[in-house]
Amino acid sequence: MDRGLECVPSMYPRQWLYLFGEEGVVYSDTRNRFAGLDASAVAAYRAFEAGASIQDLRAFQDGRGLSSDDGLEAIYALALGDFPPEEARLEWPAPEHPRPDPLRATNSASANSGFANVEILGIPVSVEYPVGPFEHLCRDSFRNCPPTTQPARHCLSAQLEEGGGWTIDANGYELLSSLQAEQLGLGFLHAVRSLLYAEAEYDVAFHASMVADRDQGIMLCAPRESGKSTLAAHLVAQQFELVTDEPALLHLDDASVFPLPMPISLKEGSWPVLQRQWPQLAGAPVHTRSDGTRICLLHPAQARFPAPSRRLTHIVFPEYRSSSAADAERLTPLRTLSLLNEGGMILGKHLARQGFEAFLRLVCVVPAYKLRYASLYEAGELIHKITGESAKERS
Repeated sequence: MDRGLECVPSMYPRQWLYLFGEEGVVYSDTRNRFAGLDASAVAAYRAFEAGASIQDLRAFQDGRGLSSDDGLEAIYALALGDFPPEEARLEWPAPEHPRPDPLRATNSASANSGFANVEILGIPVSVEYPVGPFEHLCRDSFRNCPPTTQPARHCLSAQLEEGGGWTIDANGYELLSSLQAEQLGLGFLHAVRSLLYAEAEYDVAFHASMVADRDQGIMLCAPRESGKSTLAAHLVAQQFELVTDEPALLHLDDASVFPLPMPISLKEGSWPVLQRQWPQLAGAPVHTRSDGTRICLLHPAQARFPAPSRRLTHIVFPEYRSSSAADAERLTPLRTLSLLNEGGMILGKHLARQGFEAFLRLVCVVPAYKLRYASLYEAGELIHKITGESAKERS
């Protein structure tokens, strides 16, 4: 391996340990999973590979006056190819039912249903939604998706339950259930994202926003409630180009992310902050999440799809703190991988060892930062600073 990486074969079949100095990452080709290890965990992993037992290492710790670490069991399991359980995700059903006619017009449908045939990243999808007072919420999720006359490969439909709630079906199977009418729009948006994770072509997918400025592609990656979508909306108002607001689908052959015709999801708390930059928020449809949080979907006028893919040049983990001093902390590759994992990273189905090594090399060369800020203005200034410094380094 190059770029400071060292590959150590594992005793477990088709599993490898990749070292960044004293830290490392364990990757399993059969499981298509990885786990990061700090320096002490790497030492324990290699000891287990050499035949040591958990009791051996605990006795060694006790002999040196070190505290016992229950994490040894997880490291021992990794040495045997057993990774921690993954977070449950929606299972996307196969399109086994008859395909709908993509040319079906709404005037030939039932009086209570509307239909749209749209293309989402090259995937033709048929959507059935209720007409009436909540139609605008359903259509809001697809506003930027171009229409298509291609036969639908997948179908989404909202169905009224006997008890008065709603389900969203995918390809004739229940995907989401017990939704209130106010939740239908976000339900459709969630279903589309699940479709993309399951069916789109990518090497690595991230729960992330991405914006671009000239030749700079900045991915904003963080768990929910971290403010990445609010920051993305602010940057787009400052003449950045919107690439995607989840998912960000990375292709390793050219380190690029494809643009997606998805809106920016903004929670109610961010509306007053962005109102001056985006006055259309005042009249936007209001969606409701299952926890009661109110959401508006922002459709920037300058976002045009299809658009060219953009190369990933920076990874940023934003963290809004009202009392924090503005700070950009440069991250190590292992810390970057850990935060990407915490943010909901998914390895592509056919990534395999060669692809994972290409991903590790990319993480080693793409600068990554933890951003802490108390205002969007400070965050924007930090973004300009780190991208400017990178441009100077390249020149």
